[in-house]
Amino acid sequence: MDKIIIKKLEGELDRERVMRLVRELAVDAASYPDRNILIDYRETTATDKSMVDIMKISAEIKSLQYFFTNRVATVISPNEKRLEVANKMKACLVIMGFQYEVFTDYNEALDWLTPS
Repeated sequence: MDKIIIKKLEGELDRERVMRLVRELAVDAASYPDRNILIDYRETTATDKSMVDIMKISAEIKSLQYFFTNRVATVISPNEKRLEVANKMKACLVIMGFQYEVFTDYNEALDWLTPS
């Protein structure tokens, strides 16, 4: 666990809040380049994200790619709509070369992030 940066979020996730989070995580990743990142979204609600929103968020992450050299996992509630959006985001990020995975189980995410 000491090799993982963990961010637990609550409340509404609009695009601007997600963009701020991306920039904060880039600072954390730069400060601790040997650590993986876990973002816990289970206690959040999300406004409907369009493909345009997903692409804008992905572009922001891509612009900071230099800092995200390790694995990033997100944990979301097992809601069909949230999974659909999360998997679209995952597809964009994986195509860009990120080590990114989506989970609905917190412990599975930790297992994926924990070095063997």
